[in-house]
Amino acid sequence: MAVDQGQETVAVGRSTPTGVSVAFGWVVVIVAALIAAALFTPAELPARTLVMCVAAGAYAAVVADLRAVVAVTGLAMATFVGFLAHRFGDLTGGGDAWSYAVVIAFAATLGAGYRWLRSIAAVAD
Repeated sequence: MAVDQGQETVAVGRSTPTGVSVAFGWVVVIVAALIAAALFTPAELPARTLVMCVAAGAYAAVVADLRAVVAVTGLAMATFVGFLAHRFGDLTGGGDAWSYAVVIAFAATLGAGYRWLRSIAAVAD
């Protein structure tokens, strides 16, 4: 899938560095995790997953750099499993937390696909 990686910023006219995109995405993931933790109890994993899916999908739909999207999606999955499904950052605990985390990756894939379709439509116009 070819996505325009040369997304230019308005102020500078050059593409956004990958590190800056990942840092912005990490902030988005942390805010989404805090919102999910505040709104839903630990027993409500599907609802917490939905909040993380919306954040990962929206980020992937906005950011053109696929390397940043993959990095932020991995961070979102690890944050969900470690802090929203389990406690204290435990990534190896039992349960079906990783199966919920796959849905987060799917949401990011849908967001990247939406961005790709939008870039095709922009070229066609």
